[in-house]
Amino acid sequence: MQQSDTTTMHEEQLRAVIAGFIHQLHETGGNSISHVTVTVHGELQHFSPDREINAIPVTRIKGVSSLSYQEMPIEAPLANRVTIITTG
Repeated sequence: MQQSDTTTMHEEQLRAVIAGFIHQLHETGGNSISHVTVTVHGELQHFSPDREINAIPVTRIKGVSSLSYQEMPIEAPLANRVTIITTG
């Protein structure tokens, strides 16, 4: 399996789990929750090659020189922001 196929598979699986979580949260909250923010601390392999990857230099955490992040759009019944982050 090629790297891009593996990345796509990981993204689809992550997307399905997160979308399910947001749907369940919406139902459990009596449909009254208006927004949810999810941050997933993953690895570079979890980033989609089709979306922009942002990077920020880090100077105050020992052993970490940068933080990279990418937004993951999720279709769900409520407003959401899902961000995948990784440090390097």
